[in-house]
Amino acid sequence: MLEPPLNHDGGILASEGGKGKKIEGKVVVSRDKYLEILGFATYAYLTEKITPYSGMMGGVRTLGQYIENFIYGKIAEVALQIFLKNNLGLETLTDIDLAGFLEGTYLPDLIAFKHGTEYRPLELWIDAKEVRRDQRWLLIPASAVRSRPYDVYVAVWVGLPDAHVAWLMEHVPEVKSKMSREWKEFMKRHVDEIVENIPCEVMGFATWNDVLLVVQAKEGKKEAEQELDRRFGKNCWHYFPGGEPLFDPEDSSWRGARVGENVGFYLKKLREVSSWSVLHRLILENRRLVGQIPEMPRGLKFPEICGKVKGARDLRAFAQECIKRQLSFMKAKHGSILREKSWFEQPLEY
Repeated sequence: MLEPPLNHDGGILASEGGKGKKIEGKVVVSRDKYLEILGFATYAYLTEKITPYSGMMGGVRTLGQYIENFIYGKIAEVALQIFLKNNLGLETLTDIDLAGFLEGTYLPDLIAFKHGTEYRPLELWIDAKEVRRDQRWLLIPASAVRSRPYDVYVAVWVGLPDAHVAWLMEHVPEVKSKMSREWKEFMKRHVDEIVENIPCEVMGFATWNDVLLVVQAKEGKKEAEQELDRRFGKNCWHYFPGGEPLFDPEDSSWRGARVGENVGFYLKKLREVSSWSVLHRLILENRRLVGQIPEMPRGLKFPEICGKVKGARDLRAFAQECIKRQLSFMKAKHGSILREKSWFEQPLEY
């Protein structure tokens, strides 16, 4: 039985407050950011800051597999960061911007936002969800809704080519010297130009309250179903119970892959109804939407500086305090929470 934490925020939804002015969602993530993400991922792998084990693969991932699983999500975070600065005037930090490595198995994608001259930890937790290829739904796993919910879920299309690793190979002198002219021309057309400026689009967002309404509708609450239809349109939201194929509410002939248990929002409609003024306000107000999380999932890991999570009354409050302690430690150690050097220069502390 899916029982998400209680909501205490007054029912803010993604489409509240009208559409407002048209905002361009397309942004570009630079090659330099791509390289820093690679550095961050490689550091995390070599130092085992993030476990290389994969339950889906049934074993330890290689560095290449780890980077491939990791990089698209990180590019989505950076794209959202750029979008917020360009369109809403909000300066935020992801974990790759920090002076040290932020640890914990339950963390937001945006760690802090600039208020005056200081960065404040974000208590509104945002999850940037990568969207690739012809994906038509924003999917939020039900298991995550139950155990590690977020206040806002943002859909971000990431245009990094599948063959992006070839760009790295091309920059190995021994490899480049052996490449034929045909290879080099192919790389230039299909890989080089895209990696130099990775196209992305911030498509739309759903709040925790939108997610909660879908759960309530699945449980048979007609008021929730009616509100969702009003906000998103009929069949533009859905609770996928597991094993059901994706569908397109505007194209009955289209059928996608069968998916696990997910809360879903149709991306085309989400793009239309998302009010960015709502997200702007939520970030400035800086308060959580998700209620208390009394249950502690298995496998949680937090650094010793945060104490023991066992016995905590609220997982989210514990994780938030853990972030604050780590940021304070970084500032005391480095003089600032902001990173000055590349992740490729980070000492490999085990």
